[in-house]
Amino acid sequence: MKYLRWSAIYTVCIFVVVIVRIGLWVTTYQRIHGWLVRPCPHDPQPEREHTVARIVHAVERMARLIPDATCLTQTISAQAVLSWKGIPSTISMGLRKGSEDDLRAHAWLVWNGRIVLEGDEGTLSAFTKMLDLPTPLSPTIPK
Repeated sequence: MKYLRWSAIYTVCIFVVVIVRIGLWVTTYQRIHGWLVRPCPHDPQPEREHTVARIVHAVERMARLIPDATCLTQTISAQAVLSWKGIPSTISMGLRKGSEDDLRAHAWLVWNGRIVLEGDEGTLSAFTKMLDLPTPLSPTIPK
């Protein structure tokens, strides 16, 4: 049963990574985000750490099979799959100036205040964060 769950997660992740990669070639981030990422409750659900780790691991592994599956492709894919499970996350984007004419952009995924995909505090300290793109929040229903 455990292997069946893992294979299902890998199957979903490979399709999402392919869709995001193709989407980034033909349309904008906003459209892809609107199509794939679902609103979530505000609660980061820290008890679901194992689920977050499994999804992030599957996205990383499947992205290796797709040409040009960059950090942006991976973070959008992981955020989409997490949102389908009701787990909110935030894509952060930053810039780093290398040599005189070299400007590098990078995207990483943050969940529950921790970087879970595409970096850690040490490697990302060289980047100046420019933008946060959180999962949209579900509307709260008044009681």
